[in-house]
Amino acid sequence: MADWPISIQKPEFNTEEELFKPQIRQIFDGNYVQSRPATTRAVRRWTLKWNFMKESDYATLMTFFVTNQGNSFNFTHPITGVVSICRFSDNSIKSTWADVGVRAVSCMIEEV
Repeated sequence: MADWPISIQKPEFNTEEELFKPQIRQIFDGNYVQSRPATTRAVRRWTLKWNFMKESDYATLMTFFVTNQGNSFNFTHPITGVVSICRFSDNSIKSTWADVGVRAVSCMIEEV
């Protein structure tokens, strides 16, 4: 299993982290709601963001994405250091040119 490329810079502090545990909800005529868990476990999701990523780091990230899209990889949380088995949860990586040789980049990953 591949490891997240540590050669690229760490995501910015505005990176979003989410704990996802869906439920099944049924609304009745009297405006009553019945719900139950849809799954037995929760998973963490991250929207990783970089405001100023160098083109060389972007090329490394794109290569990693193309090689590992649809597969699992080890992701080390940049703050806690906890390693999670993750996958890309979206079919694309978004980028915007921020300046010459620099991009704003975001991608979504989730625990397997």
